[in-house]
Amino acid sequence: MYNTKPSHLIRQRHSCRTYQRFPLSDPDLSALKTFANRYAVGPFGHQSRFRVLPASDYDPGTLPRLGTYGFIKNPAAFILGAISNQSGALEDFGYSMELLVLKATDLGIGSCWLGGTFTKSRFARQMDLLPDELFPAVTALGYPSNQISWLDRTVRIFAGADHRLPWDRLFFSNTWEEPLPENQAGDYLLPLQLLRLGPSASNKQPWRVLKESVNWHFFLERNPNYPPPVFGQLLDVADLQRIDMGIAMAHFQLGLEEAGLEGKWISISQDIDTQGTDREYIISWQPNQR
Repeated sequence: MYNTKPSHLIRQRHSCRTYQRFPLSDPDLSALKTFANRYAVGPFGHQSRFRVLPASDYDPGTLPRLGTYGFIKNPAAFILGAISNQSGALEDFGYSMELLVLKATDLGIGSCWLGGTFTKSRFARQMDLLPDELFPAVTALGYPSNQISWLDRTVRIFAGADHRLPWDRLFFSNTWEEPLPENQAGDYLLPLQLLRLGPSASNKQPWRVLKESVNWHFFLERNPNYPPPVFGQLLDVADLQRIDMGIAMAHFQLGLEEAGLEGKWISISQDIDTQGTDREYIISWQPNQR
């Protein structure tokens, strides 16, 4: 899957907005396309459809008018993605796109997620979207510039990109009143550490995990500064925080595999007590019986 341990890739990867003026090599493009086709199904079983397109495929006169192009300098390529509009689709999209982004990192390619802030129609025409498909996000790619630009520094500072919520605000044991101590995570320390490092829209880190017996339940805690999903539908903007949940699930899964832990993703929402919170149940991970 990767030439480098996922834990190293996750710790190495960061949003890159300034690239060298070189196209992606043919071997790198081919490797990304092959990976995109092979690892496109997420935990809910939905398949994402990806296209990896060189930036040179765009008319130079129209490329600067793409919505977020002003925030990205010298992109070499873009990953475009679509998925059928179903329950769990956005989580699966985030899951599969993050695996692909980490493959780019494995190849020495920088990346930057673009979601909700670009003019979709210019990209969407490249995807030949079906009537029931969503077009949730785009990822810019390129070989990182040798120097960190003022743009990258400024955006990272304002987004608080290097800040992560403390462990006791993310992980809980049996009840929401009982944080799971880091020194009691046992075999799951690495998966939880990698989950915590996940990128998210505006660095809101909406994931919350409740350990109950041997199961790990994933919840979404929405940020009040984000508009309710219904407004996103009206504005034709994807529910980015559900995509973030998929990214968190991908990091957790990669950590499980690196730690040699086996199990499966299951949905047991009817048995989950939200214990008076407004957190939304997403999915659970259940280890194999030993």
